[in-house]
Amino acid sequence: MKRISFILLVFVFLGLYLFTYNSNSSFLDKEIKQTLFTSVSKPSWKIEIQNTKDSFELHSLTATQEENKGIFLLDEPIFRSYWENKFKSTASSVYAILDLGEEKLLMTNNVHLTITERDEKIDLFSEKINFDMRNKNFRSKNQVQMKSTSFRLNSNGFDLFQNSNGVNELIFSKAAFEENNASKNSFYGEADLIIYKSPSDTFTLKGSAEIKFESTLISAEEIEFNFKTKKIISSKRSKIIKS
Repeated sequence: MKRISFILLVFVFLGLYLFTYNSNSSFLDKEIKQTLFTSVSKPSWKIEIQNTKDSFELHSLTATQEENKGIFLLDEPIFRSYWENKFKSTASSVYAILDLGEEKLLMTNNVHLTITERDEKIDLFSEKINFDMRNKNFRSKNQVQMKSTSFRLNSNGFDLFQNSNGVNELIFSKAAFEENNASKNSFYGEADLIIYKSPSDTFTLKGSAEIKFESTLISAEEIEFNFKTKKIISSKRSKIIKS
């Protein structure tokens, strides 16, 4: 009887040992499988898109990469785009996420995008801008402000497309603009969509379009407006109201 009790006791202790061993082993496996990160100081990338004339440069203060993934978390990034090795635009922000596999960059927190055309610079400000390098498309669904030497424009988002000749087309949704120097002759405009092709001096306003300057308000389905000369080039189904 004592021998049977002893054997049972041995089995109980053996079972407890195996249970404890398996628990610790599982815990170690979980520890080993935790995500590992690699951090780099002052990294830089040069990205060239095949079969195009476009190239990009990216620099940052630090970059943290998740192991075995082409995704980087960036601090204080600076992004530059080129067409035929000529400088086109630059952007900076507080943070960014770079996905090398998708050739995309998401910049966040105080994003400042500067587009250089001829002798003029256009500045865009937002809290978030997506850069799709492969498709040459920059976009934001956040509030955006655009500034130039002549005017400032506010919108609920924008899309920037670049064609094969390096010409930029900016499309602003639910946008309004006004001349920088406030006076009796200042102009103001708004529309559901405002299209700006650079380099040019014109806006195309589409959907509930309005232009106001001096004492005249013009509303139309579509208006093409030269903001340098303050002249309407063309309009569709327009109404003119004098005040």
